[in-house]
Amino acid sequence: MPNRSYALEWLLLANRNLETAKLLFREDHYTDIIGIELQQTVEKTLKSIFAYYGISIPKTHSLPLLYNQISTKISLDEFSLDDIIIISDYYETDRYPGSRYEIPPRTEIEHFLILVEKWYQQIYELVNI
Repeated sequence: MPNRSYALEWLLLANRNLETAKLLFREDHYTDIIGIELQQTVEKTLKSIFAYYGISIPKTHSLPLLYNQISTKISLDEFSLDDIIIISDYYETDRYPGSRYEIPPRTEIEHFLILVEKWYQQIYELVNI
């Protein structure tokens, strides 16, 4: 039996990150910070699927790993594994200075903001039926 209430707790947290990303984008804030909020939105949204199906939630920030473990449970419209890897990098590599650190272009962040919001809504509707 699905655990809707636990999944909705994860989605509430994910929504806070999503709303923060949207606010920061409207205010023309730093795109690397917005990228981190988007990564957190996707991570918590993926973890809501684990919660919904009663699957032990891995303690990882790796979006590809999370997605691969639940890809049989959901289909992500308009999302590709490349998208997931890019968004994952916002948190895993882009938040620390070094040779791989770069500021994401605003157009890229805008694209992912729209995509993540659609995807969040898709998962919310699945869980909240």
